[in-house]
Amino acid sequence: MIHRFEDWRDRGRDELGAVTAEINVRVLNCGPTGCLVESRRPLGVGSVATLRITFSGGDFEDVVQIVRCQEIAGGIYHVGAEFLATAPPSVESLRFLIRRESGQISGRVRTNEEQ
Repeated sequence: MIHRFEDWRDRGRDELGAVTAEINVRVLNCGPTGCLVESRRPLGVGSVATLRITFSGGDFEDVVQIVRCQEIAGGIYHVGAEFLATAPPSVESLRFLIRRESGQISGRVRTNEEQ
């Protein structure tokens, strides 16, 4: 049976919908359980989103839940996002990228302490 839009509305049914927006973010820190990103827009704590990062010529994404959003300066927000394991990590997932790259980056710490 085919219904016109007016038919659904006339029957008093509530329809679910979603409004989506793409927000550019800068990744500050990423680990096995989530990421800290910087945004020019606040994001609602508890919101679920898809976080996509381009790294080494590839796009990696995972579903995240916003667990923290704090304004740090006029119009700049630090947003904590926790990975939601909706599927096992795949080669396109951020979780896979983090596991692959962890331990591959080395650096040095320089201190002024006497030993």
